[in-house]
Amino acid sequence: MAGVHAVTHTRFGKRAAIKIAHRSVLGDQYTPQTFLREARIVHRIDHPAVIDVFATGSCEGRPYLVMERLTGCSLGDRVDAGPVPRGEALELLLELVDVLRAAHAAGVVHRDLKLDNVYLCDAPFAGGKRIKLLDWGVAHVTGEDDPFRGLIAGTLTYVAPEQIRGDSLTPAADIYSLAVVAYHLLCRRPPFAAKTDLELLHLHLRAEPPRPNIAWPSIPNELDELLVAMLAKKPEERPSLDEVERVLTRMLAKLAPARRPLIEDIPAAPPVDMLGRPAVLPVPPLSWAWIGLAGLVTGLAALLSALP
Repeated sequence: MAGVHAVTHTRFGKRAAIKIAHRSVLGDQYTPQTFLREARIVHRIDHPAVIDVFATGSCEGRPYLVMERLTGCSLGDRVDAGPVPRGEALELLLELVDVLRAAHAAGVVHRDLKLDNVYLCDAPFAGGKRIKLLDWGVAHVTGEDDPFRGLIAGTLTYVAPEQIRGDSLTPAADIYSLAVVAYHLLCRRPPFAAKTDLELLHLHLRAEPPRPNIAWPSIPNELDELLVAMLAKKPEERPSLDEVERVLTRMLAKLAPARRPLIEDIPAAPPVDMLGRPAVLPVPPLSWAWIGLAGLVTGLAALLSALP
């Protein structure tokens, strides 16, 4: 629907990204105003993990957004490069839970959550966070006319059944898509895959999701149950974000490797033997100076004795 270009302001050097709509997608249903609504949506949410939009405009009839320029890669590219360690995957999923909670509190359903819309920043930002959630242009906003009503405004691998049916959208749609992202990260593949779009839509609507323990036999049972529940066909049967967060937090504590301190704790007092006497006799500070001086004298004596 748009192209994104890295730009630099010619007068004061500001680095940014410009997202400009393709002329071919503009029309009666997808107007310049529809494109520019993304700027209003991201400021409605006001969360550090939502990409900032700080200017809008139009060039030869094509609307554009001026956004912060990010450095890093999409989560999709990261997955293509190799499996994400499961501890790291849980951390990223918890970051997504946080930004989705802020969006839902603002009455916004993202509607197109997927690996390629999650950006991994090279440098952590507020609170050590690493992800930015992109592409809010097709988001559903509670109480507003939906310009995408009647359309599957999302990516077919991730869409919730109610998006396919054209039902009213609730935050539960994002929870379904989050489950697909989580399944892909933790089980190394999406829950549903098919040769045709029609077959894929049928799987979302009718097929029971495969148990995660098929792809990951050692997955904790609680996490296995959570992913299946998040993929429930009925929105009301899916867990809340708070429930998702609680389970993911417990799983992170369980799966994260124990980290040994680089420097072991030094005891405040020297150890004692069975009679209570010091087992290691401390060397008085000045003794080191005398030992060093004795070594120097010995070395000089040996040198002098070797002279003719």
